[in-house]
Amino acid sequence: MSPELVAVLRSETPAAPDALRERVAAVTTATPPAPRRFTARRVLAFAAPVVAALSLAAAVAVGLNTAVSPGPGGESAAKVAPPAAQDVGAREAPGLTFGPIDEAAPESSRRSAAPAPGAGRAQDYRATLTLLVDGTGELSTTTQKALRTARRLGGYVVAVSYSSPEPGEGTAAVRLRIPVSRVQAAIVEFSGLGRILAQDTRISDLQQGLDELTREIRRLERRAATLKGEERARLLAQIARLRSQRAQVNRQAAFATVNLDLTTHEPKEPAAAPGRLERALDDAVGILLAELAIAAYALIVASPLLILLAAGLLGNRAYRRHADQRLLERA
Repeated sequence: MSPELVAVLRSETPAAPDALRERVAAVTTATPPAPRRFTARRVLAFAAPVVAALSLAAAVAVGLNTAVSPGPGGESAAKVAPPAAQDVGAREAPGLTFGPIDEAAPESSRRSAAPAPGAGRAQDYRATLTLLVDGTGELSTTTQKALRTARRLGGYVVAVSYSSPEPGEGTAAVRLRIPVSRVQAAIVEFSGLGRILAQDTRISDLQQGLDELTREIRRLERRAATLKGEERARLLAQIARLRSQRAQVNRQAAFATVNLDLTTHEPKEPAAAPGRLERALDDAVGILLAELAIAAYALIVASPLLILLAAGLLGNRAYRRHADQRLLERA
């Protein structure tokens, strides 16, 4: 820049317009607005750690409560445990007996654990026995032994199902009908064919229904003796049907149903119950996952509103910038 131009600029300083002077004076004399104490950024910066801390505290509280409370096998569980199946069966249906196997009992007592059928009463006797055998070779041999035992005791075979999908592994299901007077001997012999995994015996009383059929037949017979013609023929046909039903009930009571399930699969050991610390951690993690799932669901539901809010804030900021730019250009 030449010295002459500098001298001219210093001697002829441009004067500001009166409108600009008034605007600057108004800006300098106006009271500045008080700063906002609560802004969106400050609220989010404060709320995020507070929500996270509350969620973590809830999870820790649930975990500590689980650790302090007794486990599934503790004292409280024992107090609310339901009664044994045998007691429930005895109250709900007299004459129905359940005979589950006692795994802690010795083998000799387990083989004679099946209850005896009631003497002098018609009953539906059903027994289920699950045995473990070694390999498919013994599975086939054991199945044949069970069939021969049933025939030797005066029974017969209802159904046989044999399956060996893989070498060395297989199952067999044998359904037998054994004379009820010899069913205990049959169960004892079947128990010696392998290692007992499960045993269940159910006895339902049929005597009451049989007595009712007999009384109804006698009543109809006395009535038919006083009638003739078509009415008598109708009663005789009804009596024949009732006699057929009574014969069917007698056949059902004469033979017991024995279901023999054979398998080569060794039962899996039950998983050990988790300790208090493991249950506490599992519950705490479960609470945190549930809270995260709820938060994600709420975010998905509120996402349209959040998008509209963000668009409004960006539009407002762009509008302010444009207004400030126009103000500067006018000045």
